[in-house]
Amino acid sequence: MRIAITGMGALTPIGQGLDGLAAGLRESRNGVGPIRGFDASRHRIQRAAEVDWQKPARSPFSRATEMALAATAEAVSDAGSVPRTRVGVILASNQGGMAASVARYRELNYPYRRGPAPADRLSRFLDCAPTTTLDLLMLAVGGAGPALTVSTACSAGLHALGMGFEMLRQGDVDVVVVSAVEVLTEAALAGFSVLRALTAASAPRPFDQRRDGTLLGEGAAALVLEPYQSAQARGARIWAEIAGYGSSSDGFHMTRPQPEGAVRAIVQALGSTAPDEVDWIKAHGTGTPANDASEAQAIRAVFGAGGRRIPVTSLKATLGHSLGASGAVEAVAAVLALNGGFIPATLNLQEPDLGCDLDVVRDGPRPLEARTVLANAFGFGGNNAAILLRSAGSRPDKRGVHES
Repeated sequence: MRIAITGMGALTPIGQGLDGLAAGLRESRNGVGPIRGFDASRHRIQRAAEVDWQKPARSPFSRATEMALAATAEAVSDAGSVPRTRVGVILASNQGGMAASVARYRELNYPYRRGPAPADRLSRFLDCAPTTTLDLLMLAVGGAGPALTVSTACSAGLHALGMGFEMLRQGDVDVVVVSAVEVLTEAALAGFSVLRALTAASAPRPFDQRRDGTLLGEGAAALVLEPYQSAQARGARIWAEIAGYGSSSDGFHMTRPQPEGAVRAIVQALGSTAPDEVDWIKAHGTGTPANDASEAQAIRAVFGAGGRRIPVTSLKATLGHSLGASGAVEAVAAVLALNGGFIPATLNLQEPDLGCDLDVVRDGPRPLEARTVLANAFGFGGNNAAILLRSAGSRPDKRGVHES
C-alpha cells in the first residue's frame, strides 16, 4: 500500500505556517539568536533557535500544547475533508510541557505551601505531561483510533512518521495525524551544556572541520497521512509519498553514535529502492564532531561512490535542534523543498571537513527537480530512524526508472 502525505503544518524559528517555512528555506534564514524565553545569563550557552509565537492569552494549556494544536490545525485544514472514523494520532515529544511544569511548581510552592493548592492550578499542572497534549490533539481531530506518544530522543519525529506509515499499511486506521513539538527549556539547555554538546560559536557548523556542537531549537510540525489511493479518490492534494521507513538502535553508547546502526535504518528505509534513485539526503547533521563523522560514514557505506555524488543538507544551523520534534519539522521542510524544486542550504559551512567527504549543499539553495529524498534522524542512546520520501505521482518501475 502506498502512503500519501496530504496535509502539513509548521511553526518554526524561520517562519510560521507552510508559506513562512518555505520562504525561510528559500531565503536561507538563520533562526538562531539570543535566548528570550528565559534568563539564560547564568548559562555558558545563551543562544538558541526560538519560535516567535505566543500562545493565546486565555489558554489554560502550556505553550508546547498550543503549538502542537496550532500546527495540527493547519495540517488538518490543509488536508481537507478526511475520514473521521478510524483516525490515529501520534505525538513526538521528549519534554512536552516541561517548561510550564517548572513555573507551575513554583507557583504552587509545593511542598512548602500550607494547605491545599487551588484545584484549577492543580488541573493545569497535568498539562505538563506529553500524554495530555496527545489527548487534546485527539479531541481536536476527532480521532477514534490509536493514540500514541513517541519519545526516542532526537529520532522521535521520524519514528512517529514511520509508525503512522506502518499502521496505515497494516490497515489499522484510515488516517494518521502525526504531530511533534518541542519548546526550549532551561533544563534541556543545562543538560546539553553539561554534555558539552552545544557550540560556543554563534551558530552550529554542520560538516565543517571546525564544528564543535549544536544549538537547541524549538518548533512544531504536523503531517496527515492516508492511503495514496484514498487520497486520489477524494481529489486531495498529495504533497509526497512515504516510500519507506527504517528503524534501528546501536546498543553501544549513550552519546557516541556508531555508523553501523544508522546503516541498518537507512537500508531498511530504502527497501527495494536502488541507492542511485535517491536524489538528495536530508541529514541529521547536528554539527557535533561525532554525529557528522558517523553519519558521513553511514552514507558512504550505503551509497558507495554515489555517497560523494548525492547532495546532502543539514537544517540544524537554520532551525536549531528541536530534539524530539526535529525529525518531523525537518520532514515538512524536506517535502516543501521537494515540491519547490530546490535543496535548502547548510548554513555556516565554510571549511568542509574532508573526512566527511560529502557533497554538502552550501552558499544558498541549490535548484534540483528531485524525485526521492532520504531523511535521517539519529538520537542519543543510538536511536536511529530514516524515512524515504518520494514526490507525488512518481514511483520507480522495476528497472529503477522513474515513472510519473
